[in-house]
Amino acid sequence: MLATPPLVLIALVLLALGTVLARQSSSGGTFGINTTSGPGVLPKRVLPEFTLSLQDGTKLSSKDLHGRGAVLNFWASWCVPCQDEAPILAKVAREYESESVVFVGISEWDTESDLRSFLSRYRVNYGNGVDVGGKIAIDLGVTGIPETFFLRPDGTFASRWVGPLSEDQLRKLVEEVRP
Repeated sequence: MLATPPLVLIALVLLALGTVLARQSSSGGTFGINTTSGPGVLPKRVLPEFTLSLQDGTKLSSKDLHGRGAVLNFWASWCVPCQDEAPILAKVAREYESESVVFVGISEWDTESDLRSFLSRYRVNYGNGVDVGGKIAIDLGVTGIPETFFLRPDGTFASRWVGPLSEDQLRKLVEEVRP
């Protein structure tokens, strides 16, 4: 009997892992990459309290979002749909900066260096931080990335978008939370 070379076994394991991660999370019930887009089910509770350490060394609390419209985007540096939507989010965030709408990026399964490299590459200048341990994602019921929540100034959820956003979709949803 022939022994299977170790590289072949490693390749098979990586292929299986990639297949699981690439599967759309909404259909399988597990966390993964959202490759299709559409409205998602809103959480039935208010925004949970959280604190996120941002790339500039400051901390953002969920309480800091009250009184402004907010866009919470869950992403990862290795997620291709996230890479596709990053320039769109950055552009629209710059345009709404003076409109009392705050954009917050919440990175999943990344290191600080991955986060910084991604933000630089895609010229993202709004607050972003790593969700250490996935606590914020778990509290909001995030099923995959990218996934975006839109909050009204009173802190209630206006909408949720599962998958990558187009510029038109993003603008429409931001307008709904703008004070």
